[in-house]
Amino acid sequence: MSKKNIFLVLIVLTTIFFSVIAYQPAEVVIIGPKFHEQEYFEEELKIISEQLGITIAYQVVSDPETYIIENTSNPSSIAILPNPQGVVNLAQRKLLYNLDDINVDETRIQDLYTKHLTSIVSHEEKIYAGWTRLFPNSLIWYDISKLNETNVQFESFESLLEQTKQIADEGSSPWCANSESSSSTGWIQTNWLEDILLTKYGPEVYDKWSRLEIRASNIKIYSSLKIIGELIFYENHIYNGTQSIRNNEFRNLPKIMLNDSTSCFLSWSGHYFKYYIPENYEYLKDYGVVAVPTINFQNSVVGIGDNIVLTKNDDLSKKVISKILSKNFGETWSSYSDSEFISANKYFDENKITNQLTKHEFQIVHSALNIDNFRYDASELMARPIGANDLWVFFINYLAQGEDQLVKLLNDLDKNF
Repeated sequence: MSKKNIFLVLIVLTTIFFSVIAYQPAEVVIIGPKFHEQEYFEEELKIISEQLGITIAYQVVSDPETYIIENTSNPSSIAILPNPQGVVNLAQRKLLYNLDDINVDETRIQDLYTKHLTSIVSHEEKIYAGWTRLFPNSLIWYDISKLNETNVQFESFESLLEQTKQIADEGSSPWCANSESSSSTGWIQTNWLEDILLTKYGPEVYDKWSRLEIRASNIKIYSSLKIIGELIFYENHIYNGTQSIRNNEFRNLPKIMLNDSTSCFLSWSGHYFKYYIPENYEYLKDYGVVAVPTINFQNSVVGIGDNIVLTKNDDLSKKVISKILSKNFGETWSSYSDSEFISANKYFDENKITNQLTKHEFQIVHSALNIDNFRYDASELMARPIGANDLWVFFINYLAQGEDQLVKLLNDLDKNF
């Protein structure tokens, strides 16, 4: 071998040697879905890495729950799950470790959240997840300029409907309500039912519904649906008519509501509504949002959130989870003007939030949390064939067949329980 070739071989071997020496696998691997503002989350992880003097990696997987089930030898220490039902499923399979011995900012994790949020991520009286973020679903969005031309107030849900019915009687359609969502059409109406059920009958009845301990034909479900019927079937109440609710795509709602050529100026939609607002519209200038007005129970909000769970039982992973659940986690994230981070930690300083819409939603969520009236999306807690199929079909049929068929439709739904 020539001296030139020997020299090249030595260079290659030296490069490989130092590459192997330099490579250090992450000491804590977190798996989870790809999500909006993931880069801000990873920035927060970098802060924790520096505080603990370790390396943390975030690995994206399409479905964390399925990934954990199918890859029992997966390298993760921690996982993010977007549904508490998945937490309980994995706990039942003994694929997670409980968090009962974890303290967060010198507070026991059991004392950090409301009774409801703790109960839905517990199995056999042990808590298996902490909450990182929460999002409100119980919202009514509105076009400011159009609203100012009316006398509509948000004092109560009943008075809101009466006011909008008067507008409909005068020839204008006040509600934008498109909700077609391909094979998932009907899921928005499950949110409407949950909003009414919670503020009309309170958390105890709501929890029974989420556990399917009361049937669809129960008088409280029936009367809640009659209220929804007042919205959707009242003549001229819905822009483009009742059937536009199931026929027209929900992602177009903001454009329709904020279009000066349309009459509708109200949309009963969750936090997702903001993702479809065109960039040229501004919060508090062009549009606003309020919590769904009260019927009987004030500060009652339905929403969703993210869970963090332990897949590897070691002290280092527990320290990382404790940091993620801390009242300080998300402060850098919240400093960005476009941040949508709403901490589930009751001690988080809302003054760290610079996005005014996010701060408003934070206040809505935490006002409900303070009295344990924040409830997780009931259809997401139900047995999946019902919450993610049968209820959607029921609402499609309700919209298509009308109020006269409500009793029959509810009795038919009962057969699936």
